[in-house]
Amino acid sequence: MSLVSHHPYLSHIEKAFEIEDIENEYIVIDYIDSVYNRIGGLLNKNRRFNIKANIKDINLVEEIIDVKGIGGIPIKFVFEEFKDEKQDTLNDLEAFAIYDAKNAFLNQYEMAKYANNLYKQQIFELVKYNIDYFKQRAAEAKVPVKSRSYRLLENDGQLFVRGITSVEQYNEYGVDFAFVVAMLVFHKMMKDYPGENFAISSVAVSASKLDMFVESKFLKEAKGFGQVSSSTLVSTNDLGNASFKFQNVLKVGIKDARGFFIFPDAKSDYKNELIIPHNTKPERVLLLVKDTKQIIHSTDEFIDELEKVKGIKNPDELRARILFKLENKKSVFRGLNNVKDLFNKRITNSLENFAKLLEMCRKAEELDIDYDLKDKLRYIISDIIFNKK
Repeated sequence: MSLVSHHPYLSHIEKAFEIEDIENEYIVIDYIDSVYNRIGGLLNKNRRFNIKANIKDINLVEEIIDVKGIGGIPIKFVFEEFKDEKQDTLNDLEAFAIYDAKNAFLNQYEMAKYANNLYKQQIFELVKYNIDYFKQRAAEAKVPVKSRSYRLLENDGQLFVRGITSVEQYNEYGVDFAFVVAMLVFHKMMKDYPGENFAISSVAVSASKLDMFVESKFLKEAKGFGQVSSSTLVSTNDLGNASFKFQNVLKVGIKDARGFFIFPDAKSDYKNELIIPHNTKPERVLLLVKDTKQIIHSTDEFIDELEKVKGIKNPDELRARILFKLENKKSVFRGLNNVKDLFNKRITNSLENFAKLLEMCRKAEELDIDYDLKDKLRYIISDIIFNKK
């Protein structure tokens, strides 16, 4: 619980999971310590805090310097006036834009595409002219423009704006909250279902985002796919649409290998995911995640769908469709030969060679590529296997 010892929703977690009754129990999940240490290290290096500001009090300025972690021309927010978390009014704060913060700000004026084109051409004066114009309009408006929450990150003494949200309806739970609550959920599952055991099999984490696969160590048989294990993708994104998400997935082809993840068909009839938006209050969030056993244990329905796929008699057609998606001119994989090369070799269209397609997919899972790209690749493979599109 030390990860959330200063979290604003600590008392809600303690009440929901009756921490006082289980505080001396150990959560035994493989690799929990490694992920705990990674998140703790990130939180120690990255201080997160929020300020409130009105667009009439904000400028964007360009910096012709190199800033670690920012490609292109760094853009800096200059807050002439703002309120801190204690609601004290302060002046003069500067922070570089990261993630989608710049576009989110410019879209308040519906000028992100226009301004980015000007930045690309380094016509900075015209961007400033437009922002000054809208600032003046906001300052003179009869109905005051609402302030917004600017979510800041401090790393090595440098400030960054990582997101902009509404003040009233946005709840940020964070990677610390998501990790601790998920581990408590799986701990409760192991107590409710003796013999059930879990391992964290894959994780990608930053100061604002967590994607973690928690895999059951109990294997099941899926005809044609061999042994599979039920996995749950636990994710949170402080800056995305969903603050907290549980999704049932399958790890396939795991005999003598690491296997690869298949996501359920979007048209599945059974309940396979829980998505909680940012406007959900903490009491409701904890009530929902405590009742995720139906999602975590929806593996049998998923296997039924997967065994229907086993009837495919043209594995090379599926391979070709995957390759087509990767080579599409708009594909983010177009220049990644190590990804495309896996699916280049033709396979004969016999049922026995379906195993060769699964081996290609397994090798794709092991590629050392950017996590977001690997996640997109998983969805492409899953969609084609289920829908042949």
